[in-house]
Amino acid sequence: MSENTLINQLPGSIPEGLTLEGLNVLPMGKSGPDLQGILKTPNGEFPIAIEVKNTGGTATFREAARQVKAYASQGGAVPFVAGQFFGKAARQVAKEEGVGIMDLAGNFYLKKDDVYIEKIVEKNPFVQKIPLKNLFAPISSRITRVLLVQPKKTWLLGELSKEANVSLGQTYKTIDRMIEEEIVERNQKNKLVLKSPSKLLEAWKNIYPSYAQQKFTFFSFEQNTTTLLTSALEKAEDLPFALSFFSGADLVAPFIRGVTKLQFYIKQLSDLDRWKKLLDLKEVVDGANVELYIPYDEGVFYQMQKISTSFAKALPAGRQEVPVVSNIQLYMDLFNNPARGAEQAEHLREIKLGF
Repeated sequence: MSENTLINQLPGSIPEGLTLEGLNVLPMGKSGPDLQGILKTPNGEFPIAIEVKNTGGTATFREAARQVKAYASQGGAVPFVAGQFFGKAARQVAKEEGVGIMDLAGNFYLKKDDVYIEKIVEKNPFVQKIPLKNLFAPISSRITRVLLVQPKKTWLLGELSKEANVSLGQTYKTIDRMIEEEIVERNQKNKLVLKSPSKLLEAWKNIYPSYAQQKFTFFSFEQNTTTLLTSALEKAEDLPFALSFFSGADLVAPFIRGVTKLQFYIKQLSDLDRWKKLLDLKEVVDGANVELYIPYDEGVFYQMQKISTSFAKALPAGRQEVPVVSNIQLYMDLFNNPARGAEQAEHLREIKLGF
């Protein structure tokens, strides 16, 4: 959006009782803010300096805020950032940086001395991309998973690409967006650092239900889930699997009592018939006590855990540990499960994730 568009439209977008006058672009060749003008309020009038920012994430907004503060301090003006629409994250950054905002949707914020004016418009009336959605496409989500499973590790871009099994180009695009959103940053050695694991986790869990995972429900006459699991460990020598949902949580961070289903991921659809025969399963619509899942992406199996249990000690060597998905994957599966899954997920987050 051009400065001329803002000059024409901003005066009509600010709250009632305020007037924006003399809005203009600086003369050619003169350094300073994108726009300057006079803001008149019931408590007085102020010269203002405006930096125009329409694209980018909170990091870009923060940079613009700091830049306009520097310009404003030189001329005794009040610093503002202006654009088409600023959401909650940008509004918060404005307050942190001590700058005002105004946009064409009607958002406005000014705090100076005894003057405090704020108007919030939550819904963006203009077309915009879905925030962060591109970070969580099936392949890109592998990068998210690696960062969350190892939140304190620092990465070179090539190392992260290899670890996540994602092309270097896709890794670069994903990380570049994460830096824009202030989720990831570069340290002094130019390594990537996960700055806000909680922000990344919160954003991902809202997208996670959109993934197309296949679920198959079965009934076993064996009602004891421990006996069923022991049978799986004993018989499925060449069939990889990993517990998740409540079955996995019951071993990693017990919270919900009386788990009555065995729930686990298998690698591929072609393994399904073998599992049915091994565990003597009958496919049902209602009353299932075994659920098998084929994941939307192989990343689901990244950094699986091996859990030692008392009931597996009697099994042959090599099959005495139970495979469970990573705690991050376990959290995602639980949080999006309607049967008290969110409670179990938050319990897991508190004692295992720590963010």
